[in-house]
Amino acid sequence: MTRFIRLASMFALALAAFAPASPAAAQQKHQWKFVSIIPAGQDAFIDRFKELAAEITKQTGGQVDVMFHAAGELPYKGPEHLRVTAKGMIEMSEVVGSMGFGDAPPLVLGDLPYLALNDEERTVLRGIMWPEIYAALRKQGVEPISWGAYPPRNIVLREPVKGLADIKGRKIRTAGGLESDYVKQWGAAPSFVVWAEVYPATQRGIVDGVLTAAVAVETSKLYEVAPHFLKIDGPVAHFYVTVNADSWSKLTPELQKTVRGVGDWWADRWQKLVVDEADNGAIKRMQEKGQIKSLVQVPPESHIETRRNLIPIYRAYVKDKVGAQGSAALERALTALKLQ
Repeated sequence: MTRFIRLASMFALALAAFAPASPAAAQQKHQWKFVSIIPAGQDAFIDRFKELAAEITKQTGGQVDVMFHAAGELPYKGPEHLRVTAKGMIEMSEVVGSMGFGDAPPLVLGDLPYLALNDEERTVLRGIMWPEIYAALRKQGVEPISWGAYPPRNIVLREPVKGLADIKGRKIRTAGGLESDYVKQWGAAPSFVVWAEVYPATQRGIVDGVLTAAVAVETSKLYEVAPHFLKIDGPVAHFYVTVNADSWSKLTPELQKTVRGVGDWWADRWQKLVVDEADNGAIKRMQEKGQIKSLVQVPPESHIETRRNLIPIYRAYVKDKVGAQGSAALERALTALKLQ
């Protein structure tokens, strides 16, 4: 009898080993904190990041529960996002190329100003540069799941101009780096002021103009002190939505596929709602309200000339910041774009 009970117990244990996991075990919940560089109040951007968090939560049936935090809600600054995400201090973050390239130098490859001048060229460029950028991010310990670009930079000025020639000698606020280099190509004097001080600096004439996106001009009311718009259709600043590698590896292949699918959907949506509609819409709204006093469009020929003059600067900059692998990628891009 005892032997029979022992055999029955062993049989029950064997069956248990092959039994399906409980629903709770099969649907483990992953809670992710997601942080952006954008502060609360800039709804054109914040609403989209919130949408990404909500859509991942929805499409995974709540198995990946993403909570979005605007800048300032967590104790991490933009240049730290890549490091703190890699360390698992947060699970998901927006890594801006110009802020993260100190940790992952190939990020600069996505933001070479005026290297691509239209959608077709941008597609070619991304096909060459994105593998380099994604590999660099993974090497740092994060998994890229999506990307986006902030709208093109334009210049708003205190005084009216007729074209690029008129900004020669004027102090233009830039974010530094290559932005300063191409502003110099036009004879202007690049100047850096933290964003919180841009309005009063422009108001007092510390700077004569500001290089920024139209939607930022609208939301910050910069048009009150710089109502003259020079539409240079400038370069964009790319960012990458990244997930901590350990957090990513804990997802099932099915969940990873779902999250990546949401990321692909969202990248297209960001382009449409932020870059195409919000930024262009901001220009239209400011014109209709009389907040823009004048608008001058820089002709495409100026962009082509600026690009030609910047190519030696690209080469020196990439060689210095990225090294031989980056230089090789740049040369492939120049060849693909028929620039050499």
